[in-house]
Amino acid sequence: MTTNNVESVLRDASIGVLETMFFADVSTAPEGLTHSDAVTCVIDCKGAETGTFTVAVDRPALHILCCAFFGEEVAGPASQEWEMICELTNMLAGSTLSAYVPEHFCKLSSPSICDFDRHLDSSSNNDPNSHSALVALSIEGGLLSVSCTLRKTQ
Repeated sequence: MTTNNVESVLRDASIGVLETMFFADVSTAPEGLTHSDAVTCVIDCKGAETGTFTVAVDRPALHILCCAFFGEEVAGPASQEWEMICELTNMLAGSTLSAYVPEHFCKLSSPSICDFDRHLDSSSNNDPNSHSALVALSIEGGLLSVSCTLRKTQ
């Protein structure tokens, strides 16, 4: 699989999850758009592909996604938003892996909140045996970016 394929699969999976589960209007983010006050989550996978997924969402966008996900007009406490971004990260990783390696099994770790630097580091992989991708999407309230680095397990 090529890096472009990973990026395409990651983009399609992310748009599909956001539109289906969060009723979000999603578009590719303009070049140069950067995060503002983002909440970030990480999840690891092992199996046919081993690697890491991270998701960063601007706080206003996270608030809107949380309301849509829980079917509420007003989002709950920050802990509810953290639970929701962890579930979103799980859905994005699972959807991407199901499309990228549909005939194989990958086990996901428990998602956890992490600092934004972890998201930046995970999208700048220099391992020639890995495939990395970063997808930046515009949603209501701001920017959502998803990164993954995958390596075929021998």
